[in-house]
Order: sequence, then C-alpha cells, then structure tokens
Amino acid sequence: MGLNDFQKQKIKFTFDFFLDMNHDGAIQWNDFEDMMTRYKEVNKGSLSDADYKSMQASLEDEWRDLKGRADINKDDVVSWEEYLAMWEKTIATCKSVADLPAWCQNRIPFLFKGMDVSGDGIVDLEEFQNYCKNFQLQCADVPAVYNVITDGGKVQFDLARYRELYYRLLTSPAADAGNTLMGQKA
Repeated sequence: MGLNDFQKQKIKFTFDFFLDMNHDGAIQWNDFEDMMTRYKEVNKGSLSDADYKSMQASLEDEWRDLKGRADINKDDVVSWEEYLAMWEKTIATCKSVADLPAWCQNRIPFLFKGMDVSGDGIVDLEEFQNYCKNFQLQCADVPAVYNVITDGGKVQFDLARYRELYYRLLTSPAADAGNTLMGQKA
C-alpha cells in the first residue's frame, strides 16, 4: 500500500522545508552547507568552532546516508521522486523513531536545537513563535498550535516531545499533532 495524498504532502513539506534549502527541486551537498549557514543565523552566531565542526561532520554523515538510501541513479543529487520513493519504502516498515533512517534520527537533535535558541532544553511559546516567523511557516494561530504541542500545557516541549512529533510528521497517514511542526493545528 502506497502513501496517501496527505502523507505525500507532508513528505513534500519535509523535502522543501528541511532539506532543499536553495529550492531548486533537488537535494545536494550545497543544501546542507546552506543549512549550516541558516542555523548559525537563527542561533545568532552562538556556535563555537568545535560545535560548527561537529555539526558539519554530522551533516556529512547524514548526506552520505541519505544518498545511499535515496540516490537511485547515483548522480549525487536526490530528486523529489527519489526522496518520495525512499519514504514509501521506509514508512511501510517504520514502527517507531528507531526505525527511521539514521540520517533522519541524527537530524532530530539538530532541528530541536535550532528551535531551542535559549539552550535550556525546552522550547517555550516565544521560541516557537520565532521558529514559525524565522522559517516563514504559514501559522495562523501560533498559541493554539503550541497548545497542541504541549497537550494543553500537560507536556513540556523538550527533545523527547520534538522526537515524537517529528516521527508523527513523517509517518502519520492523517492529521495529528505531528502537523504542528509545519505550523498547523492537528
């Protein structure tokens, strides 16, 4: 059974928003370099040289893993079609975050840290508002979306919650709390 249209829309969002940084319709190494630059800008240049080198090494590993899984024609470019095909195979067997591709699992702390600019381990409403604004998410009601993320204030928006939402964003066949990472209420 293939992905439904809603799942394809969410996978397209992850392709466009998280990976195809120059919006040329394909993922290449230069998109990862652009990602590092944008990350530094969002975090107000707070990365040390050691942090930057660690991030670069991690992104190089992610790029190799992504290419190995998705670059079917081995041209060092992952097209939208190749990316979608990879996710169709992955989601068919994915039961938890641990089943996501290594490159995807490694990305989660990096993405969370990009939201948690204070570095306290919790994304508060102001940080989430800045995330929506900085990344130009079409979010009509940020407090309502944040309320879904925190389950009405019962759950902290920490790395564990982000990991859960990111998994749901990638794998859920219907609208749910994972959509909040796109700035949408479930």
